[in-house]
Amino acid sequence: MKTKEGKQAAKSAEALAFSNVRRAFIGCLVLGMLVVVMQNAFLTYRNMERTARTVRQGVTAQVSGKVGETRKLLESLASMQAFYDPGVPWEEKVEKLDKINGYYGYMFICYVDKDIVVYTLGEEPASLASREHMQKVYASKQPYVTDSFVAGADGKTLNYTVIVPLLQDGAMTGSLFATIVLDDTAALLQEATATAAADAVLVGSKGQVMCATDGTAYGASILDILGGYRLFGTTADQVEEQMLNREAGAFHAAAGAGLSYTAYGPVENANWDVVVTVGFWPEFLSMLPSAAFVLLAMFLLLLGVYYFVSRHARLQAASIEAMVNSVQEVEKKLYQGSVPSGRLDYENILQLSSKGLNDELTGAFTRVIFLDRAEAMLQGQREGGDGRLLALCFIDLDDLKTLNDSHGHLAGDMALKKIGAILREYGAKYDGLAGRYGGDEFILILRDIDDREELEAVLKGLVGRLAFDVCCEGRDIATHCSIGASIWHEGLTLGMLIANADKALYDVKCHGKANYSIFLYGEQDEI
Repeated sequence: MKTKEGKQAAKSAEALAFSNVRRAFIGCLVLGMLVVVMQNAFLTYRNMERTARTVRQGVTAQVSGKVGETRKLLESLASMQAFYDPGVPWEEKVEKLDKINGYYGYMFICYVDKDIVVYTLGEEPASLASREHMQKVYASKQPYVTDSFVAGADGKTLNYTVIVPLLQDGAMTGSLFATIVLDDTAALLQEATATAAADAVLVGSKGQVMCATDGTAYGASILDILGGYRLFGTTADQVEEQMLNREAGAFHAAAGAGLSYTAYGPVENANWDVVVTVGFWPEFLSMLPSAAFVLLAMFLLLLGVYYFVSRHARLQAASIEAMVNSVQEVEKKLYQGSVPSGRLDYENILQLSSKGLNDELTGAFTRVIFLDRAEAMLQGQREGGDGRLLALCFIDLDDLKTLNDSHGHLAGDMALKKIGAILREYGAKYDGLAGRYGGDEFILILRDIDDREELEAVLKGLVGRLAFDVCCEGRDIATHCSIGASIWHEGLTLGMLIANADKALYDVKCHGKANYSIFLYGEQDEI
């Protein structure tokens, strides 16, 4: 059956092991999260360029395709004699165009004669000679696509026009044009950017915004928009110049705490440009679901590792507890004479049962194990001891340096080994434990003592036992030790107990060594 001290030792060992495991687990989790976040940030930065270029190409292709389809339709109609022949009445031409438009669903398709007069069924002919774009077509005899403008009966509808000349033997006989509502093009931009964390802007031939997915006002200047950013590697004027020259390009920019990447390029079949911008944070947030999945997988993996490591730690703690108890039981039997001496090799048994727990040279508990067991003993006293006195002793080999310097380290080691054996004997005999605190310092707990008088007798006997000769290289070398002791009472911690014993030891050192002193709460008695 486990003693209170054994149980407390197990709890302490488990707490120590688990706290280390938990710290390692939390550290790995935090480090993993940082790695995933940093990796996500790196991938975001790299994907910004790819996303911007891909979306720009997609938007450009769709807008260019819409304009190209209209131009092909008008060019195919312009190749028919019914439309380019001025001898065919305009009413017949307009009637056919209305039927065609009913199928394709444009805002309207119109016929314009060589005098730049437009005809519509049910309405009076109207001159378009003042329109700049019509003059360009009739002067160049080339197809043309206008920028967006306001038209329609409501005076609010935005549209653009695709114009194709009518030619007969190289001479202009008129033109056909189709007017397209700009909302259709805006819908193409929305569709192209719906699955990406990007914004697209369609820019006209004069640098004005025709439509945008980011809420930019119609007619705003692209220069004004770029002026709100800090561009890297280029300037707003250089970007505008490239657009005017029908060149594609890209740049990084910053606005506040946000970083962005912008790709721009011309639209085929029209004198327009598409500008696509991808912001760092929208792109970063769009990648969070995949990052969250990685974090979850990592958390589950670490949780599994934590389970197996903590389980191993529990087993190790239990093993340590069993080993410590085994050492104490064996020491008690050996030193109290419960087992015939002829049947056992004391030192071999102790070393085998305490391997990993005891100091190699002296056989005493290592400092860590001693402190852990001592804390358990004190806890047992706090929870209601059996009335016995508990004393902690600090033992110091007097003049070890002189011994080593005069006779070599072998003599010092022999003395330390002998001290360890004597203290282990006393620890087992008085239901305590002995440990090596460091160097030539030892620490001992005695418990099976009734009162102060018995403690003084024990300490006096121990001082005598610790005064012995070491035989080294045929010479007997006298050695002795000093002891400082402190008695536990309610309210004292292990640290305070050790500090008091150290003060008592210092008192002995100041008064001749080779003696003992007991530190009492509030006063110190020298014997």
